Amino acid sequence: MGSFWKLVRFANAYGTGLIAYMAVAGISAMTEWGTFAVAATAMPPIAAALTGFVAATGLNFILSRAFVFRSRSAWTSDLALLALSSSAVFVWNLAVFYVLYEFFGVHLMIAKILGTMAGFLFNFAARQFWIFSPQPRYAPLSNSLENGRSLEGRR
Repeated sequence: MGSFWKLVRFANAYGTGLIAYMAVAGISAMTEWGTFAVAATAMPPIAAALTGFVAATGLNFILSRAFVFRSRSAWTSDLALLALSSSAVFVWNLAVFYVLYEFFGVHLMIAKILGTMAGFLFNFAARQFWIFSPQPRYAPLSNSLENGRSLEGRR
């Protein structure tokens, strides 16, 4: 039972940040997929995937640093770590994409979307606990829920 409560406390502490990162990740994913779709009309799928990755990673860095995570380092250090971790996740995303597309015949865009989704939680964890500060930027999720209940009582 102790592990369950540790998980609840962890989710409470980082849940709001995870929700904020979901928004950033959604914007980044749309950027990646859109860039990929356009690039795929002019280059091979692997090159198009790399082009989409670079565009999305740049945008994700800007939005993550500005709105989701606290920074404990200079932006150049954060960017270097983000590029390193994102590159590792990209290899995983690319492997999932390639296997689905080449070996299972999954539609090109569907395979790309599934590849992107394969790295979402790893990206959040790397950014929260390794790249940026492990200290959450936002108040615990329970504070948000409690504030919502307080507002309901005043209506």
